Amino acid sequence: MCVGPEAIAALGQALGASSLYTTTAAGVIAPTAAASSLATAASIGMAGMTGLSAYSSIQQGKSQNKIAQYNAQVAENQAIAARQKAEYDEERQRTMIARMGGTQRANIAAGGGELLDAGDVLGFSAEEAELDALAIRYGGKMSADAAQQAATLRRAEGRAAQKQSYFSAGSTLLTGAKGLSLLK
Repeated sequence: MCVGPEAIAALGQALGASSLYTTTAAGVIAPTAAASSLATAASIGMAGMTGLSAYSSIQQGKSQNKIAQYNAQVAENQAIAARQKAEYDEERQRTMIARMGGTQRANIAAGGGELLDAGDVLGFSAEEAELDALAIRYGGKMSADAAQQAATLRRAEGRAAQKQSYFSAGSTLLTGAKGLSLLK
């Protein structure tokens, strides 16, 4: 069912509003100044809401970027902590190796053995302990690298969220402009 200007004018009068449409001498129904004012107010309101929505999209993108940058900094701090822990654990392992080697030599000497005869045992123990120290270093490097990669990813996500907010704001503005053009 189509509703023409006559029906809208009659509805406006029934509701106690001033007439939005008038009939000209030629019998043409035309909008009154009140109708034009309402259309202008609607256009201004729609433009304002469109602008507010676009601004909101940009602010949301900036906020997401800030959160991502913070998370990236946390991940970088985790990488630093992983490196420092690995260095500390490796140094403790090497200190323990040195003590263990000294204790083994002392035990061999106290037992009346020759250090030359125990060379294979001492060498094997030292090699195993060195492999443990290198494994600690490697594990720390892997943890640090993983945390650093997470930081890089968080930064990229933040930049992408901010970029996306610009596209979203642009789309909102274009949709609003299209809506405004349909009102005229």
